[in-house]
Amino acid sequence: MRNNIVESADRKGNWVRQGCLTFIVIYGLCLIVLYFATTQTRTEDFTGRIAHEFAIAAVAGSDGGTYRVLNLERLNAGNIDLTDLSFLLPKKSITINAGDIHSAEVLEDHGDWQLIAFYYSNTRTSTSVYRAYQDRIEPISYRVTSSVGQFLGALTLLVPALLLSIMIAAILNWRANRMTRTADARTDN
Repeated sequence: MRNNIVESADRKGNWVRQGCLTFIVIYGLCLIVLYFATTQTRTEDFTGRIAHEFAIAAVAGSDGGTYRVLNLERLNAGNIDLTDLSFLLPKKSITINAGDIHSAEVLEDHGDWQLIAFYYSNTRTSTSVYRAYQDRIEPISYRVTSSVGQFLGALTLLVPALLLSIMIAAILNWRANRMTRTADARTDN
């Protein structure tokens, strides 16, 4: 009788460990899929939300000392006075403290144009890459590397991952018990 209780407790402990391991694997896979699904690099169709989030560095004034953060949506709308702005950066790397800390880096400098990566950091972290000229820019790519939406997505995936792992652990436990009963029946004969 005592052996049966010990074996039953051992099986239950295995089931709990199996369930926890199954949950960790499933939830880990869900998080990996979520990350890659939400951090894709966009190289075309810079409209809507992407145009609103596509950040651009501009230099105000002829002295090149004041930096501004613009977005592609406002720039395309044409309601920004560009007479006093330049999109060519005077330094290889700049930091813009506009309530949040943003930075821009010149990746390539060809004299009349520069390839610039703008790193935006607030409730989302993103990278906008664009070709900058004196009076205009050409968007190249946009990528969100982290956002609040990813955190909310991760929280939302907790329940389905937990339910799926409970189902898988229960099936594995049922199969193990069935195999044990079959083995016991063979030894009794």
